[in-house]
Amino acid sequence: MIVIFDLEFTTWVGAQERGWSKPDEFREIVQIGALRVDPGTLAVDGEFEVLVRPVRNPRLSGFFQQLTGITEQAVAERGVSFAEALDGFLKFCDDAYTLSYGNDMVILGENLILQLPPDGEPAGPLPPFLNIRQYLNQALPETTGLPSGGLAAALGRPGPAESTHDALDDCRSILEALRHLRTQGRPIFALG
Repeated sequence: MIVIFDLEFTTWVGAQERGWSKPDEFREIVQIGALRVDPGTLAVDGEFEVLVRPVRNPRLSGFFQQLTGITEQAVAERGVSFAEALDGFLKFCDDAYTLSYGNDMVILGENLILQLPPDGEPAGPLPPFLNIRQYLNQALPETTGLPSGGLAAALGRPGPAESTHDALDDCRSILEALRHLRTQGRPIFALG
């Protein structure tokens, strides 16, 4: 099995362009979405989605809420601690190879430092990881510059007409890009 995963994390107007460099602009994870997929058939074997309560920036910016549709109320009602979310994600991955469309594993690592209690330890090690963005952009030039949620629409595949910045929907869009590669007889990802 492989796991396609995506994260939504705190942001503000202009934060991406600034590289989250202003004081208190920490990229705290607010949502983790993942699909466990059979690499041979590209059939979905399981789904994972969790909201996370950010600690350093517990108030979500209006920009973030509008971008993702994730409200403070939803996080208050359904959100869990980062440690609980991470443990659930690691259990879901079960040491499978993980893929993301970007350096989401770096952000996961940042959150280990930002949000894991000093005496806390994850349920296990982070799984092996591959950022497939460069490969997809080279193999499918029409995807260059697109967010993960925009891949399916750009390739004429099933999914949202535009990026919704929902972690699980973004995973589905990435999966559709992999299925598009498969229909062309191309590898779904390249190592090295």
